[in-house]
Parts: sequence; C-alpha cells; structure tokens
Amino acid sequence: MKRRSKKPVSPELREIFAAADAMSASGQEARKHHVVPRFYLDRWAEGNRVLVTDLDAGTSHAVDPKNALYQTDFYRVPMGTVVGTDSPVIWETWLSAVEGRAASAFEKFDSGGIRSLDDQALADLAGFLAVQTTRSRWYRYQVRWNASVGLFQAYELDKPGAVAARLIATGEEATPERVAEVEAYIAKMTADPWQMKLAASVEMDLAQRSAVGLNDLLTTRKLMVYQTEKPLLTSDEPVVSLWEDLAADHLHDGGWFGVPIIAFPMDPHHVLALFRDNMPIMKRDDIPLDWRETLELNRAIAGHSYRHVVAQPSNPLASKLLIPRGKEPMQMHRAHAQDGSELIRWRVVRRWSDERGAPFRPVAGWWPPSVPAARSGPQTREEWAEERRQWDAM
Repeated sequence: MKRRSKKPVSPELREIFAAADAMSASGQEARKHHVVPRFYLDRWAEGNRVLVTDLDAGTSHAVDPKNALYQTDFYRVPMGTVVGTDSPVIWETWLSAVEGRAASAFEKFDSGGIRSLDDQALADLAGFLAVQTTRSRWYRYQVRWNASVGLFQAYELDKPGAVAARLIATGEEATPERVAEVEAYIAKMTADPWQMKLAASVEMDLAQRSAVGLNDLLTTRKLMVYQTEKPLLTSDEPVVSLWEDLAADHLHDGGWFGVPIIAFPMDPHHVLALFRDNMPIMKRDDIPLDWRETLELNRAIAGHSYRHVVAQPSNPLASKLLIPRGKEPMQMHRAHAQDGSELIRWRVVRRWSDERGAPFRPVAGWWPPSVPAARSGPQTREEWAEERRQWDAM
C-alpha cells in the first residue's frame, strides 16, 4: 500500500479499501491497535491468559491476549491519507490483511511444519516478519529520535554558539529570544523524543518503505525451524537480530542486511532461524535446542524488546532474567569516506549493546568456527546516492 501511488489499484487493495470504508461508515472503526497481532499472542496463551512483563517497570501481569501489547489509535491516519479511501483506519485494516495471510501460513506450519509451506505461504510469512519489524513502537521511537536528538547531535547543537550559528545559516535572525526558544525545544525533545510531532501519513510511508526493503532481504535467507526443550519467550519486538556478540559495535556490519542470523519465536517451543545466505547450517533441524541454548536465546529475545516480554503464565522466566534497561536507539559515529568527505554513521543500539555479560553466540550450535563476512555497506558519496535512489524508488 502506497500513500500517493498512480499505479492501478489491485483487487486485493480494493477489498482492503472497501473494508476500511465500511468500518468508518458504520461507526465501527477499530480503536484498539495491537502492535503485535492477537493471533500471534494467542500462541502463548494458557487459559486465555498471557504473562506480560514490563522490563522497565519490573512488573508482570497475566492478561487476556486481546488486552496485551496494544495502543489506542496507534495506526490511525488522517482522512484522505491514501488515494482511494477516506478511512482513517486504512493502515490498521491493511495490517489486518497482512496478519490474516500470516495466520494462514502459521496454520500450515502447525499442521505440517515449515517444509509444508508453499511459495505463497513463505512469501506471506516473510512479508509478515518485515511488516512486524517496521510497525512497532521501537521503530517509531527510532524515527522520532533520529528526527530530533539525532539531528541535534549531527549539527553539534550542544556546543556554545551552535544554535545561533545554525539559525543564521538557515536565514533566521539569531535573537536571544529565538536562540532560547530553540534551546528549550532541544532540551524538551532530548528528554522525551516521543514529543516529536510527526505526521501519521509520514510514519506509515516510512514503515511501509522499510518493510519492502526488509522483505526483499528475508527472501534471500535460509530458513530452519528448531524445537526447544524449554519454553521460549517472545516480545513486542519478536523479530530478533542475532550477532555473534550482542554487546559489540556492529556499525560496519550492514544492519539487517548483514546480521548473521535472524530469529523469530513461532510458538513457545519452536523458533524460526533465518540464516544469511553465506552462513553454513551447523545444526540439523531435528536436534532440539537444549536448555542452555534456549536460555541464551531467551536472553537475546528479551534484550531485543522495546519494553514488554510475553510468556506463558506458567513460565516466570522473564521476571527472573537480568536484562539491561532500554537505551537511546542510535549512536552517532563520524567517519571519512574514501573520497575524503565526512560521513555520519548511525549505530543501532539495543539493550545488550556495550553490556558485560551479553549473550555471545546465542544458540551455540548455530555458529560456525569463523563467521563469514557480510557484504559491506555504502562507502562513497556515489554509493550512498545510489542507496538513496533505491529508497526513493520503493
């Protein structure tokens, strides 16, 4: 779904438009928007309850899955955001369609395993994982942080006189009042990037463009599913990047494109592992993960979360794990390109970043003695320009 597409509308998209329009016309617009689908949370339910642990607050509560991991109007957009419908719940309706196709793929997996999924089901599963990554609270927080704190850091606005110099550079008069106003705004955004105002239409566009790129990546991965002896956790960020050392700096390793393994808990006793195309498969999928491997994987899953971890009510593990508090989502690094120009690179930061005791080679049996190198990212201005051109073409 694109915001201002001139391409013909597909029959499938027409159905989504019609469903959204019907909800709006009847006054039955969905308001409770799950950031992780209800059908997925149900897979951890016991007695119609899941155990949700708030890592930052240090609390755990057993709740009905319909009341877990949701936010009111999280995907609501202004009327007319998408050409072809005036419904403000078009994004939520489109997400429901993605979830419906994914739910069918999960049903096939439950009855016949990962090898029973045909090409369409595998494509639906990959699309779901990509969309799940970019629809989340963490992704939205990261976007706001980049547009506020990230820019402040890039322009070094914390230095004396920097705000006045920046105002003059943009053609404004650097009066004491205006400088004080900008400095107050910087302090406010730095204290809480969620206060950064960003149009919902822009958030939808960014999330969907990013999902398209990630979906293309996921289809190149080698898929394996493993059983676990002990139960798995999941979280509000269930698509988990597994680096050899989760504490290390992966600034030059290509992000989602370079991460050796991506893990996704399918249910409390099955995990989907997506290996980079040049990673050898070291562990047969008929050998379950032992308790040590499962524990390390659970630590990685919890450490990848934005805030909430989900488990079966009979499994209190999340409240017992020592998981670091959440951090700012990015760190800036200044570097020089091959042509001598300055580049600003942003390192993605998760809970385990720079932490002693972080998982190392989570699921030991998945890792070869030496991890093959991933392709390098853009290095020159021309390469970055090509990266931008591909982004704009999405």
